[in-house]
Amino acid sequence: MKNKFVISILIIISILLIFTLFQKLYFSKIKKNQKTRVVEKINSGQIDFNTKIKLFWSIKDFNKEFHKIEFCESIDANYICKIDNKDWFGSDFKMDYPKYMLENLTIKLNECQIKLDVSKMFNPNYSGELNKNQFKLEKQNDYYILYGFFSDGAGTYTTNWKIKSCKSERSEISQDEDAFEWQNNN
Repeated sequence: MKNKFVISILIIISILLIFTLFQKLYFSKIKKNQKTRVVEKINSGQIDFNTKIKLFWSIKDFNKEFHKIEFCESIDANYICKIDNKDWFGSDFKMDYPKYMLENLTIKLNECQIKLDVSKMFNPNYSGELNKNQFKLEKQNDYYILYGFFSDGAGTYTTNWKIKSCKSERSEISQDEDAFEWQNNN
């Protein structure tokens, strides 16, 4: 009789333990799914250079949960030195997380749609929307150069893309004053 009682207690304890573990696993999966369902706000638009040349863009809010952030130390403070293992542009001191992330730039040039490299490009402007004044498109011999100027008010940078035969190549992104020379000719 005593053995039956002990076995019954052990069975009840086992059932309670299994039930508790199941609940813990189930609710942790629900929490994890809720985190991954975070809706990212995306702004998008179009800039018309003329009837045959259009620039399509999209910018999304930066969510640090979806990126690998690497911090560096200086004498004065810690700062963000890399995002997703790459140097990044869009902040002058890199003390705060970016607010926006340039997700897409695609230029439609005659019949070609060409996706432009936008890696490492954050805070493309203060409002989270691009406008025509940030760009200059120049026709060279058999190719185009698209210049772009990006700034959140402080972290100013520029780059350009050479576009030829339905392909593009981005030059180095720069914060140097010399790289902004194209704006003087605008």
